[in-house]
Amino acid sequence: MKILLTTLNAKYIHSSLALAYLQAYCQDYHDIHILEYTINEPADKIRADIYSGQPDIVCFSCYIWNIELIRIICADLKQVLPGIKIIAGGPEVSYDADRFMDENPAIDYVICGEGEVTLLELLNNIKGGGTPEKIAGIAYRQGSIAVNQERPLIQDLDSIPFPYENKLTYYNKRIIYYEASRGCPFNCSYCLSSTVKGVRYFSLDRVKKDLQYLMDSRVPKVKFVDRTFNAGEKRARSIMEFIVAHNQVTNFHCEIDAAILTPEMLSFLEKLPAGMFDFEIGVQSTFPPALAAVNRSSSWEKQRYNIARLLKSGNIHIHLDLIAGLPWETYEQFGKSFNDVYCLTPDIIQLGFLKLLKGSPLRQQHREYDYRFEIKPPYQVLGNQFISYSEMLKLGQIENLLNRYYNTGIADNFLGSIISRDYQGNPFVFYESLASYLHSRDFFRYGQGRIEEYKVLYRFVNDCRQGNPLYIELLKLDFLLNNKERSLPPFFVSHNPDHAGKTLYSLIKNPDFIIKHMPEFKDKAAREIRRLVHLEYLMLDPSYQLTDETVPILFIYEIPGHKARTLCIDQEYLLD
Repeated sequence: MKILLTTLNAKYIHSSLALAYLQAYCQDYHDIHILEYTINEPADKIRADIYSGQPDIVCFSCYIWNIELIRIICADLKQVLPGIKIIAGGPEVSYDADRFMDENPAIDYVICGEGEVTLLELLNNIKGGGTPEKIAGIAYRQGSIAVNQERPLIQDLDSIPFPYENKLTYYNKRIIYYEASRGCPFNCSYCLSSTVKGVRYFSLDRVKKDLQYLMDSRVPKVKFVDRTFNAGEKRARSIMEFIVAHNQVTNFHCEIDAAILTPEMLSFLEKLPAGMFDFEIGVQSTFPPALAAVNRSSSWEKQRYNIARLLKSGNIHIHLDLIAGLPWETYEQFGKSFNDVYCLTPDIIQLGFLKLLKGSPLRQQHREYDYRFEIKPPYQVLGNQFISYSEMLKLGQIENLLNRYYNTGIADNFLGSIISRDYQGNPFVFYESLASYLHSRDFFRYGQGRIEEYKVLYRFVNDCRQGNPLYIELLKLDFLLNNKERSLPPFFVSHNPDHAGKTLYSLIKNPDFIIKHMPEFKDKAAREIRRLVHLEYLMLDPSYQLTDETVPILFIYEIPGHKARTLCIDQEYLLD
């Protein structure tokens, strides 16, 4: 039998851990292959590619982001390959599998829940020509649609083979996903993990062996998919200590609960090597009634203190999550949650929107809170009795601006100054004002390039903040910090004197200046250095406060893709 395992990822850099596990567990079937696509590829291209391989069985891993395309592809495949067996699995089809099969006659089987043991049994059954009545964890067609009993969860996770052995070349330029445990100790009612009680663990020996292989292979990035990596703090620390002792280049991303970090764990984390770990922390809301309604018991004060300590140490990239649309949280109250998180100044803030997933407890309670939500995946909430659809649309615009400006870091100095000075330290009101201004000018209807992103902020300052010269200068500063350009965009007024070009060349040809201020460039020719520097006269002093006279600032672009380093030029180096 020729077996294809496939899915449609959200982006090319993503990869499917589920398919890797299935292939490893069913490795006795030598003709079992993985093909991964993205949701941005045309359905006809994917269909043609699958058809060209002439598989006997094709297995789709189904999620909220890909299920609609998978439905189409399966229906088409059944017409051009009428003898094919199509198996669907994954969280989007595990719940209500009989209804899914009834609505999609091209699907022959659905695997409900964990798939490794079930798929192997099903493949053996198909190969042997048997009947599937005794295979736990599947739905299938037998005249009508039948749903067998649930399959018990795999208790010995070490029985599942390591999925990446001798296969990392396939995952080149993709993120490697890895799990050290399955399940979650918490029961958040919007999450499917709440439907499965308890946490199961791979043994520490197994985890360390797997991670050693990945680190020895110099994988750039590994994302732990554990729901709460630090649920068992002693175990989590042991894994991290092992990584620190053996790692060379790999970055590790972990989802943690900041509220349960002990003082001892915080002290350990503060000493980790910089850049080795990224933490994603699901704050979701700082409004206690909203958290209580979804069975989250985290204390915001405890989270805030612990997150602030992590951020102060500066060695771990911190990503904080918010969810709009939780029960009891109004638009105004969400604004407070937004400000609470924003004022911690994490590296990334993700403003997400509640999704009522099939099978989740909160979806079953949707009438209690008068939820309106999309009838098709991803089932995003449109509103409830506490927050209206129009308010959710406003939050969508704020999310857009947060991603454009805060999360990219392209306007840090401008944002910090204008929010503290003109908006009394209230970032939500600032983003709300900016979103309203840009919405009235159709900004959100079209894609915008980097130059345009600065241009609209420049116009906002002119139209709404009386052309405040400090904000204009800070915008110039932010532009040059984040964009290696020979000159400012034309909407900015440059203060450069006529001799600025000659001054710059005198600097980069001065060996004493290079040795003192740019020693990394000492072996480069002047023409090479010119491509890596820019001189701009700004009305800002070294602390970026407005001045009456211009100050020559040299922007040094040492590392591609990183912010420039700045140097205020002393008078001794300037031309008259």
